[in-house]
Amino acid sequence: MTVASIPQLIERARGHLDVEDFEAARSDYETILARDKNMTEAMIGLGDSCFGLGEYDMSEHAYRVALESAPSDPDALFGLAAVLRVTEYYEEAVSLYERGFDAEPERTEAYWELAYSREMSGDKGGAERAYKSCLAHHPDHSMASHLLAAMTGAKTRRAPGTYVRDLFDDYAETFDTDLVNDLNYIVPNLIEDTLSAYLKADRGSIVPPFARVLDLGCGTGLVAEAIRPLSAHITGVDLSPKMLEIAGSEKRIEESVVSDMIDFLHPAKNHAKFDLIVCGDALVYLGALEEVFKGVSHHLDDGGVFCFTVEDLVEGDFTLRPSGRYAHHKEYVTDLLIGSNQRILSSSAIIPRRDDNHEIPGRLFLSQNRSPGQSK
Repeated sequence: MTVASIPQLIERARGHLDVEDFEAARSDYETILARDKNMTEAMIGLGDSCFGLGEYDMSEHAYRVALESAPSDPDALFGLAAVLRVTEYYEEAVSLYERGFDAEPERTEAYWELAYSREMSGDKGGAERAYKSCLAHHPDHSMASHLLAAMTGAKTRRAPGTYVRDLFDDYAETFDTDLVNDLNYIVPNLIEDTLSAYLKADRGSIVPPFARVLDLGCGTGLVAEAIRPLSAHITGVDLSPKMLEIAGSEKRIEESVVSDMIDFLHPAKNHAKFDLIVCGDALVYLGALEEVFKGVSHHLDDGGVFCFTVEDLVEGDFTLRPSGRYAHHKEYVTDLLIGSNQRILSSSAIIPRRDDNHEIPGRLFLSQNRSPGQSK
């Protein structure tokens, strides 16, 4: 059996990284380093692989070792900066990004990463300049445009689809753990409790009570998993292919559709009907909700129900918060539901999650599509 040479392993490992097969890439880079522990390129590749796998401690170690032998290597500098940004060591991340730009000024797309790190470390002015620098070179950069709008309080109607897709593609591998363990995310349980109470009062003992369910912005399928005993068939819609891949592999949904929820709900796009539509913690990436609610009414059977959450707003219709998420006023949501042929069954104050140990106030709505002739 022919043993691959180091150049062959390097080429193969690069190919694995290109297609995001991080496990295979890590294996190749570890094989190389077992033969030549001082090979900087392999150490950086190991850092890249571990970063892709969400193994940030290993990734940080690899980049730091690489920088010991190559202190000005831009790949190691930007790589370590990214790890520290993700793990929230923002001040050191800023220093490393600045060193990275000194070594490779043309890596302008990474200005948003420097901007975000500056923002999180409290340097709002520096963050705004860096976001604008990113947009000057990349006018359509959705991450920079949305985060700049969130930081400066600009009024926008929705987060860019590419922002949402990229955010959750990057977050997919650690999404479930981070939400449940770090953010105390309880929306799936709250939705299941609300639907079970509704069924107990109004629907008797039909099993399963909901034959066709649509989960909008389903992510990895945590809501779908919670309502599985109530559902025969769940269709998950999400912008992130990686999140849907996990939802499918965990058998939390039967069908997956990569789509913007507004596009999916458009009456001209499809005519599917559902007797339950759920949307847990996904409307926070939309400001204006008119199109969503009209689409939901179109796709619900007569008498079908809609259960969803929003973050709560005290004044105004909706606003984009510094977190990059939208909050909505109760009356704004109520008026839109009524205007789109929905009868409101319940509206409850909730705490959907925590952020930096702060409780985020939210609201859970349950509404029903009015049948022809049904009173408001």
